[in-house]
Amino acid sequence: MQTNTAEQGKEQGKQHTVVIVGGGAAGISVAASLHKRDSTLDIAIIEPAHSHHYQPGWTMVGGGIFKPETTSKPMASVMPGFASWYKQTVCSVDELNNQVTLADGSVIGYQALVLAPGVELNWAGIDGLKEALGSNGVTSNYQEGMASYTWKMVQSLKTGRALFSQPPMPIKCAGAPQKAMYLSADYWLRNGALKNIDIQFHNAGAVLFGVPDYVPALQSYIEKYGVELNYQNNLVSVNGPSHKATFRRTKATRAAWFLKAKQLPGLYWHVMLKGHEWMAKPARRSV
Repeated sequence: MQTNTAEQGKEQGKQHTVVIVGGGAAGISVAASLHKRDSTLDIAIIEPAHSHHYQPGWTMVGGGIFKPETTSKPMASVMPGFASWYKQTVCSVDELNNQVTLADGSVIGYQALVLAPGVELNWAGIDGLKEALGSNGVTSNYQEGMASYTWKMVQSLKTGRALFSQPPMPIKCAGAPQKAMYLSADYWLRNGALKNIDIQFHNAGAVLFGVPDYVPALQSYIEKYGVELNYQNNLVSVNGPSHKATFRRTKATRAAWFLKAKQLPGLYWHVMLKGHEWMAKPARRSV
C-alpha cells in the first residue's frame, strides 16, 4: 500500500484536518471510515511501530490454531495511502492550541484529534511477574512473541494444576483469558490429559462474564471441562521458581481482604494495564 510517509525531520506548524494517534486496528479503521465519508480530509496517523500485530490472533497462537507469523504484517503494508504517517511517539497533547508534540520535538496541529494509542502492559503491577514470564510455566498471550510459549506449555502439561486469571478492568479483551482457557482445556480433553489436570479460573470480577446473555453458554464449557471458578480473586504476586501464585480475594462488600497462595505447576494468564504517561499530563497553556 502506497503511504504518504511524513518527512522524519522536525515538523513545526504542520497542520492536518484530522490527526489520529495510534496506527493499530482502531486508528486505521477510523482513518478509513473518515476517508470513505469525505475523501478530501487531510488525515495524519502518528504511529512509531514498524510491525502491525493482529493481537486477537495471539490467543489462537496460544491455543495452537494460528501460526505466529500469520498475526503480524509490516506496518507500511497496512497504513492507508491517503494518510500522512508520522513514525514517532507522542510526548504531549495541547488541546488548548490543538497541537500534539512528537518525540523529536515536532509540533503537529489539528482541527480534530482521535486518540487510539492502545494501552501499555503494566507487568510491574504484579510482584515478580516480569521476572517470571517465559519460564517455569508462567506465560501471557498479551506479550508479543509469548503465545508460542503458551502453546508449548499446553502441549507439555500432562498432569498438575493450570491457573488462568483475569485482572480487573481495563484489559484489552474481556473474553481473552477465557478463550485461552477453553482452547487449552479442549486440547487436554482431546489428548486424554484433562482428567489429570486441575483447571482453575481466577477472575477479579464477580461474574463469569459481564454480558448476562453469554453466561449460560460459557457456563456449559466450565462444566464440560471441570473448571473451578474463583470470583473476586486478583493476582498480586508470582514466584516462578517456586511455582506459586498469590491472589488477593475480596467479598462482594469489599469489607474483608485476605491473601491465599496456590501452587502453579501449569499455566498462568494475566496482565495489568495502564494508560500512556503523556495522556496523564495536563494541557500546556499559553502564558
